[in-house]
Amino acid sequence: MAVVAHNFPNANQLLMTKTWNWNNSDTHVVGLIATGTFNWVAGTYGYTTVAQFLANAGTGGGGSLVESTGTGYARQALTSVSVSTSTLYTTLVVGTNPSWAASTISAKYAFFYDAAPATGSTAIATTNDATTNQLIAYWDFQGTNTDSNGVYTLLMPTANAVAGALVQITAA
Repeated sequence: MAVVAHNFPNANQLLMTKTWNWNNSDTHVVGLIATGTFNWVAGTYGYTTVAQFLANAGTGGGGSLVESTGTGYARQALTSVSVSTSTLYTTLVVGTNPSWAASTISAKYAFFYDAAPATGSTAIATTNDATTNQLIAYWDFQGTNTDSNGVYTLLMPTANAVAGALVQITAA
């Protein structure tokens, strides 16, 4: 299945206004969604927090999203996050593919957020407050992916890989 990635516009704005520094000074986290339908429409482009994404309230419709549960599942911090620039592309790069060992998981979406955004030169304490955690992006797997007592792994893009990049800004 092809993954369709969507970057939330607020994340791009926070990056470009230097509110965020994505070079390992923030705590970036990934979670998985098992059920529900998220519609990427004008009403949902403006979502800024994990709570808005999970509740899927407003114009997007589709009802609430239910986070994955099951053996071996918990949200994971991304490691070695950096920003890479080459020619026309600036890409958010993750050093290690997040994986859930000995897990039994079903997932339709992955969502990425900043749990401890840096403001200026000061990092805010890591929090699990869905009403303040800032969304970065989500991936739509275009169907449900399952794992039964195995290793569930998200393959993260490599530097400057246009297709499937978590966050990529292209100069025109």
